[in-house]
Amino acid sequence: MRKTILVVLMILALVPAGLFAGILSLSLGATAQYNGAVSVADELEWQDGFEDIENWAFGPDIRLRLLFAEVGLAGLYSSIDDGHQLSGILTGGVSFDLLGLLRIGLGMGPRMSVQFDSDFANPKVMIADNLEPDVDFSTAFMNAPMTYRATVDLKLGKLLFGLSYIIDSAGFTFEEQDWEKMLPDFEEGGTVGVSLLYTLF
Repeated sequence: MRKTILVVLMILALVPAGLFAGILSLSLGATAQYNGAVSVADELEWQDGFEDIENWAFGPDIRLRLLFAEVGLAGLYSSIDDGHQLSGILTGGVSFDLLGLLRIGLGMGPRMSVQFDSDFANPKVMIADNLEPDVDFSTAFMNAPMTYRATVDLKLGKLLFGLSYIIDSAGFTFEEQDWEKMLPDFEEGGTVGVSLLYTLF
């Protein structure tokens, strides 16, 4: 009798855990993004400098998924002339699994960028293509360009290995809210990257 009760309790504990795992997932990993612009308006061509590691930015990649909705956070560090640059993009969007092998996602959100001197002093925030000192987070967030991030990942068990494409809008910010500038700026192009993530649950 006790064994039966124990088995029933174990089954009851595993069922909600399995349902929870299918509804909510968290993936953590790293990403590398090429700093040069790659346009997809015409034929995508191999860019000079892809093989040079100095032309790449590196950082963490975090994705939280609830059913088909996904929130992503990617941070990037890159070395620039006489200094350093840190940038981050927070996106909200959707992702879909295809045949259990591929995960395709599309999200959008603000992209913020900060540059430092060689000793990580004198931070300057990029606002409207200009570097501004002494800018608080709220101002930086409201003036950050709306940016799109598309991802295609190969699912290898709990591992996700894939490609990403990040492209700014035509100039939409929360401060101005010019909806005519909301679409991706394909003429300027975006940046391509690779990611490797591990799905915790």
